[in-house]
Amino acid sequence: MNTPAQLLARKIPQVFPGTDPAAVQRVLDGYAGPERARVQLAIVKLCDEDGTDALPRYVDTACQDHRDVLAWAEFPQQMRPDWFSLSVTDRAKVVKADRQQYARWLAR
Repeated sequence: MNTPAQLLARKIPQVFPGTDPAAVQRVLDGYAGPERARVQLAIVKLCDEDGTDALPRYVDTACQDHRDVLAWAEFPQQMRPDWFSLSVTDRAKVVKADRQQYARWLAR
Protein backbone atom coordinates (compact mmCIF):
# COMPACT_ATOMS: atom_id res chain seq x y z
CA MET A 1 0.00 0.00 0.00
CA ASN A 2 1.26 3.46 -0.84
CA THR A 3 1.78 6.07 1.83
CA PRO A 4 0.02 9.45 1.51
CA ALA A 5 3.36 11.00 0.54
CA GLN A 6 3.86 8.46 -2.26
CA LEU A 7 0.31 8.99 -3.50
CA LEU A 8 0.85 12.74 -3.40
CA ALA A 9 3.98 12.46 -5.55
CA ARG A 10 2.00 10.43 -8.10
CA LYS A 11 -1.13 12.60 -8.11
CA ILE A 12 0.48 16.05 -8.43
CA PRO A 13 1.57 15.53 -12.08
CA GLN A 14 -1.85 14.06 -12.93
CA VAL A 15 -3.83 16.92 -11.46
CA PHE A 16 -1.41 19.69 -12.47
CA PRO A 17 -0.18 18.60 -15.92
CA GLY A 18 2.34 20.92 -17.49
CA THR A 19 3.16 22.46 -14.13
CA ASP A 20 6.43 21.86 -12.31
CA PRO A 21 5.57 19.37 -9.53
CA ALA A 22 8.13 21.04 -7.27
CA ALA A 23 6.30 24.37 -7.66
CA VAL A 24 3.01 22.73 -6.70
CA GLN A 25 4.69 21.06 -3.73
CA ARG A 26 6.06 24.42 -2.56
CA VAL A 27 2.52 25.82 -2.48
CA LEU A 28 1.28 22.69 -0.71
CA ASP A 29 4.07 23.09 1.83
CA GLY A 30 2.28 26.22 2.98
CA TYR A 31 0.34 23.68 5.02
CA ALA A 32 2.63 22.06 7.57
CA GLY A 33 0.15 21.05 10.26
CA PRO A 34 -1.19 17.71 11.46
CA GLU A 35 -1.40 14.82 8.99
CA ARG A 36 0.56 16.86 6.49
CA ALA A 37 0.73 14.42 3.56
CA ARG A 38 -2.88 13.29 3.99
CA VAL A 39 -4.12 16.89 4.07
CA GLN A 40 -1.98 17.86 1.09
CA LEU A 41 -3.36 14.87 -0.84
CA ALA A 42 -6.89 16.00 0.04
CA ILE A 43 -6.05 19.48 -1.28
CA VAL A 44 -4.85 17.97 -4.57
CA LYS A 45 -8.09 15.98 -4.85
CA LEU A 46 -10.17 19.09 -4.29
CA CYS A 47 -8.15 20.92 -6.95
CA ASP A 48 -8.81 18.03 -9.32
CA GLU A 49 -12.52 18.63 -8.83
CA ASP A 50 -12.59 22.43 -8.60
CA GLY A 51 -9.68 23.48 -10.79
CA THR A 52 -6.02 23.91 -10.16
CA ASP A 53 -6.35 27.64 -9.53
CA ALA A 54 -8.04 26.73 -6.22
CA LEU A 55 -4.75 25.45 -4.77
CA PRO A 56 -3.85 28.53 -2.67
CA ARG A 57 -7.42 28.79 -1.35
CA TYR A 58 -7.44 25.17 -0.18
CA VAL A 59 -4.00 25.50 1.41
CA ASP A 60 -5.24 28.57 3.29
CA THR A 61 -8.36 26.68 4.38
CA ALA A 62 -6.24 23.78 5.63
CA CYS A 63 -4.11 26.20 7.64
CA GLN A 64 -7.28 27.46 9.34
CA ASP A 65 -8.71 23.97 10.02
CA HIS A 66 -7.26 20.96 8.23
CA ARG A 67 -10.36 18.90 9.01
CA ASP A 68 -12.36 20.93 6.50
CA VAL A 69 -10.33 19.84 3.49
CA LEU A 70 -10.20 16.26 4.75
CA ALA A 71 -13.97 16.15 5.08
CA TRP A 72 -14.60 17.75 1.69
CA ALA A 73 -12.19 15.40 -0.08
CA GLU A 74 -12.72 12.14 1.74
CA PHE A 75 -16.32 12.36 2.94
CA PRO A 76 -18.19 14.63 0.52
CA GLN A 77 -21.59 12.99 0.75
CA GLN A 78 -21.36 12.78 4.52
CA MET A 79 -21.12 16.56 4.55
CA ARG A 80 -24.61 16.85 3.07
CA PRO A 81 -26.99 19.08 5.03
CA ASP A 82 -29.51 16.23 5.31
CA TRP A 83 -26.98 13.77 6.79
CA PHE A 84 -28.61 13.65 10.23
CA SER A 85 -32.05 13.00 8.79
CA LEU A 86 -30.88 9.88 6.92
CA SER A 87 -31.67 6.45 8.25
CA VAL A 88 -28.88 4.29 9.62
CA THR A 89 -29.09 2.16 6.49
CA ASP A 90 -28.83 5.17 4.19
CA ARG A 91 -25.93 6.57 6.20
CA ALA A 92 -24.08 3.28 5.80
CA LYS A 93 -24.63 3.46 2.03
CA VAL A 94 -23.30 7.03 1.93
CA VAL A 95 -20.22 6.09 3.96
CA LYS A 96 -19.53 3.19 1.60
CA ALA A 97 -20.03 5.38 -1.47
CA ASP A 98 -17.65 8.04 -0.09
CA ARG A 99 -14.97 5.43 0.56
CA GLN A 100 -15.39 3.99 -2.92
CA GLN A 101 -15.20 7.34 -4.70
CA TYR A 102 -12.03 8.29 -2.82
CA ALA A 103 -10.45 4.90 -3.53
CA ARG A 104 -11.30 5.26 -7.23
CA TRP A 105 -9.69 8.70 -7.33
CA LEU A 106 -6.56 7.41 -5.62
CA ALA A 107 -6.34 4.46 -8.03
CA ARG A 108 -6.55 6.62 -11.17
